[in-house]
Amino acid sequence: MNSRAEIKEDDQLATFTLPPYICNNTREMIGAEKIIINDIRIKQNVKENPKVQILDYPLSKQDLPSPLHPLTITWSPDTLSIVLSDEEILQRLWIWNSCYRTIYVHVCGFWDEKIRLGATWRCYPRTRFQLAPGMKGEIRIRATPHIQSPVACAYAGLQLASAHMRDHVTGYFLVLMQVKFLNYIPPSFGECE
Repeated sequence: MNSRAEIKEDDQLATFTLPPYICNNTREMIGAEKIIINDIRIKQNVKENPKVQILDYPLSKQDLPSPLHPLTITWSPDTLSIVLSDEEILQRLWIWNSCYRTIYVHVCGFWDEKIRLGATWRCYPRTRFQLAPGMKGEIRIRATPHIQSPVACAYAGLQLASAHMRDHVTGYFLVLMQVKFLNYIPPSFGECE
């Protein structure tokens, strides 16, 4: 049989608070005040069971994730205007790193292949290059025109890929190009009677 002293100790042990609740979920908890019920719609599940209704809750723009370190670069000129005649030309594009971290930039090529009909194009440097914050880099574009061109004018885009680390590309940029071919010869369809 328990004595009174032992019963008092048991009562004191029972008054202790429980240890703190440990949660393994590291995501931020969503409270009831953050949930907007205006956009909730009922969707009919037609394929599997038409009697079952599903709630559709579209994400608002503020719920979308935003990067911790966004990539921003600036280039000059804004649009590359190139006029090709008979001579090979070299055009320069200057790029500035306007974000707070070091980035790597790589030239991916052209967006529209129509400009390849009138000239052969090369972009330098061929490998990625590193830009520290606030630093400037140079991309050289060399165009060797063909003897004749089947297009008079073409619009294209120079694709640039950039990343904070070496292997993971996290941003793509497009520099607009306007190319005019002076060696354009319109197609002849033969004589018509």
